[in-house]
Amino acid sequence: MNKPNFLIKNHFQKRSALYSDFIHDNILRDICQRLTQRSDYTVDFDDTGYNKGRLAELDYDGNRYFITFSETETKQGRNYSFQSVASALNTWAIESHGQGNLYFYFLPMDGNYESAYYLFMYRLLQTIGVNFLNAGDYLSQPISNFITADDLILTRNANRSRKASNNSSYITIDENRTVQIYAKTYGANKYESTIFGMALSKLTTGNIEMYQISEGGLVEIPERSQQALDVVGNGRIKVIPTNITMEISDFNNNDSLRSPQYMYNLLSIRGAKKCAFCNCNLPEIIQGAHIWGVSQIKKAPGLSLDEKIRYATDGENGLWLCENHHKMLDSNVISINNEGRLILKSNLLQSQRDYIESATPITSLPNEVVSAKFRFFLSKRNIQLE
Repeated sequence: MNKPNFLIKNHFQKRSALYSDFIHDNILRDICQRLTQRSDYTVDFDDTGYNKGRLAELDYDGNRYFITFSETETKQGRNYSFQSVASALNTWAIESHGQGNLYFYFLPMDGNYESAYYLFMYRLLQTIGVNFLNAGDYLSQPISNFITADDLILTRNANRSRKASNNSSYITIDENRTVQIYAKTYGANKYESTIFGMALSKLTTGNIEMYQISEGGLVEIPERSQQALDVVGNGRIKVIPTNITMEISDFNNNDSLRSPQYMYNLLSIRGAKKCAFCNCNLPEIIQGAHIWGVSQIKKAPGLSLDEKIRYATDGENGLWLCENHHKMLDSNVISINNEGRLILKSNLLQSQRDYIESATPITSLPNEVVSAKFRFFLSKRNIQLE
């Protein structure tokens, strides 16, 4: 029987160093022993092309193993360390049709292996089916799968970076219980979005909508990522492009305008779906409510089409509201004054007032919501009521 054989692309894509400089005998022997129960092996470092995914392939006794190595530094941002893992996932999915064995191997790193974000990403990877070979040597507790999409979304929201310059992909659920990913297409975020899609495909039997939110001139996630998502999701992950042409079409044909860009901007500014007046957080009944309505914006004089679309998709021009409070606001049963306080319609029956008050524990919006821009949109709305 032949010895286990490693095949490793030797060149980094953006570094002058080689993989053979740090993937030493002790590492390969340890991997080989863990996977094949043999410590003898051969290795071929391939000097053609680049290693995408910090990836090694091990062939033995008719089995093919894909092993991705952790980064050894964290100084370039928290999701930088998982860009290579997404590339490894793509190779694994496309070349093995999602049926091969994919493993993660920790290398010594100058940093914290157990930050909240890292632990979240480890859980995503294990949910997809990645096996951690030596986690016990680096982590203080076992990694657990996500069980439901709701659990994944809540955990994601809990550890989201609040840096305004780091608005990454968002995950939510619509009124039909369809999981939606608002996927950034720029930088490390596009790789993070790939991992989200693969993990969520393991947690739901329905379709998943992945809206590609363009940035930095990039309008879609990489083609290999789309191919891999199609394999892992068995065709259930619908990758949907967004662009200004689509925004114009939505704006012209839909006065309620729930465009992907508007939803992304609301998620970015208001956070996860939660009613601003009653704290209901059931995503199926939470809607994006415009403050300055789209039908009003369309009729506004002196504005170009670009300006109208910008106002209609601005996240400051909206609140998350449950279905009841959204209907109350749109029918002017309730309104919001310039200080962000909720006002009830004056001619309501007492029984109606009692119901609304009991269903509305929050009667004043937080100061951080009532920004100068929010007040601008509010003034445009309220002038129609005078």
